[in-house]
Amino acid sequence: MTESRTATDRKSALAKARAEQRDFLLRSLDDLEEEFAAGDLDEADYLGLKADYTKRAADMIRKIESQQAAEQATEGRSRVRIVAWVAGVVIVAGFAGFLLAQFSGSRSPGGTITGDIRVSSRELLFEAQQTFGSGDLPGAVEIYDQVLEMQPSNVEALTYKGWLTRLQGDVNAAKLLLDDAVATDPTYPDARVFSAVVAMDLGEPRVADSHLKVFDTLDAPPFVSELVDSMGLRDRVASALAGGSTTGPSAADLAAEQQAALDKVAPILMVDNPPSFPDTDLTVSEVLLAAEALAADSRLIDAVKLVDQILVDVPDNVEALAGRGWLIARTQNTELLDAGIVYLDRALELQPDYANALVYRAFSRQFIGDTEGARADLAAFDALSDQPEDLVALIDQSGLRQSIG
Repeated sequence: MTESRTATDRKSALAKARAEQRDFLLRSLDDLEEEFAAGDLDEADYLGLKADYTKRAADMIRKIESQQAAEQATEGRSRVRIVAWVAGVVIVAGFAGFLLAQFSGSRSPGGTITGDIRVSSRELLFEAQQTFGSGDLPGAVEIYDQVLEMQPSNVEALTYKGWLTRLQGDVNAAKLLLDDAVATDPTYPDARVFSAVVAMDLGEPRVADSHLKVFDTLDAPPFVSELVDSMGLRDRVASALAGGSTTGPSAADLAAEQQAALDKVAPILMVDNPPSFPDTDLTVSEVLLAAEALAADSRLIDAVKLVDQILVDVPDNVEALAGRGWLIARTQNTELLDAGIVYLDRALELQPDYANALVYRAFSRQFIGDTEGARADLAAFDALSDQPEDLVALIDQSGLRQSIG
């Protein structure tokens, strides 16, 4: 009993210390903006310190959430709610959104919020960013809604709620939110970039071009400009204006394809006593699409179980191995990431030139800081004679090459 109480006290002290550190970093960010607005810091110091404080605060929030989740699991009250990134183009958009979300709120000092509302909304915005980064899109939207209830004109909340709405497949609703964001603050770079992407989704390259032209006049942080380049957004707009395709595969169309696959797969495999996979007329690709639909609906456990039904019957299917590995690795949860790499390793043991596994493992290795391993996998992919277009787009538009050097 004494040992148990000591362990509990230790955990409580750790949680308190982490909460205090989180609050300190959030206050430091607010103080930093005030110092920059007052002219006490130059831009280089401000951007460097802000990036550092943001990363440290994000890490601390993640540790707090991990401790809370572990304690809930010990008490038998844990409920997993992790949304994986959606496949194909939505994966590309998700990575772009995730990278930009790490630095969201890149406002001019004059755009800061004052008083107690600033503190509480700032904390909510950080919470939303972390929820978004973990893949829980619906959860992040709920938090942005809380911010907007407090402050309807919060441009960051409008912008990122719009972006997440787009990732969930409702492009028209996303446009309305992003239009409000642009109207609220025409100089907010994130809103201009996302508005350009949505305009391309809707087949409106001239509108996208107008947003990019305004964006080019803004003093946007370098990482935002680099993101626009890595997404290939300018080239897409230029091609569309020149008479080429106005859109890539639509996020809404891809979400519909996944849902259609789930509608086909669920009555066959998601039932009591399902048949063995070889006895069905389903393809591995259909099951993986169905799994993506489940993951996008906060049902990662069901998604993994669905893919496992293939692997029980066909344990060496490289497509299923790579799909399962990527499904859990891209959550970037430490334990899931490690397990995901194991599945990707197995796929590549069986088929060393399997393009999907090479690219997925390159990203996964990047997530754990294994830059050399990520470079090796990317080099192996580059050496393939057949490079699927969706994987090429994922690499280019997510900025993988730039991030690993």
